[in-house]
Amino acid sequence: MDFYSGQDLLDLCQKEKISISSAMKQREITMGSLSAEEIQVKLETVLAIMKDSVHKPLKEPVRSIGGLLGGEAKKGASAPNSVCGSMLSKAIAYSMAVLEVNASMGLIVAAPTAGSSGVLPGVLLALEEVHALPDNSIYDGLLNASAIGYILMRNASVSGAEAGCQAEVGAASAMAASAVVEIMGGTPEMCLHAASF
Repeated sequence: MDFYSGQDLLDLCQKEKISISSAMKQREITMGSLSAEEIQVKLETVLAIMKDSVHKPLKEPVRSIGGLLGGEAKKGASAPNSVCGSMLSKAIAYSMAVLEVNASMGLIVAAPTAGSSGVLPGVLLALEEVHALPDNSIYDGLLNASAIGYILMRNASVSGAEAGCQAEVGAASAMAASAVVEIMGGTPEMCLHAASF
């Protein structure tokens, strides 16, 4: 079971009557030779790293190697009455926290790249907390985001060195948008629309 484009993925989801996360999980089992249990362990590891890279700098800010970054996430997380509202403010603070961890040579998940590593955990973990979602919802979001990233890697570039910073953050934003839509109950078609916008 594989897919090479958004249309392939949509056709597969409609034919099998499955979500994008289910399609990606099946792809990993059939094409990647991983068992469902191994996939679950990997998802748990990824989410644990994301949670640590989001929360640690809010408690203990660390300066970047170059000294330009450090503490901004904590300041953003504690800003009262943000015009963005709690969900977006939290997502921004969490995204900045991951960038601080990355800039200080800490452990992050490059999803899809180190330069855009804050987008997916920032959005998904803010969504999880604001809507009191279980980790299983976020695992589905990670699988969904992986499917979008996989399509982008096959058909374009997520490399800042090759296609500019917009390719990195654009890919991460598409991945996060699709994941959020699935987590909140959207169809595969809705997910792909969100990713494309």
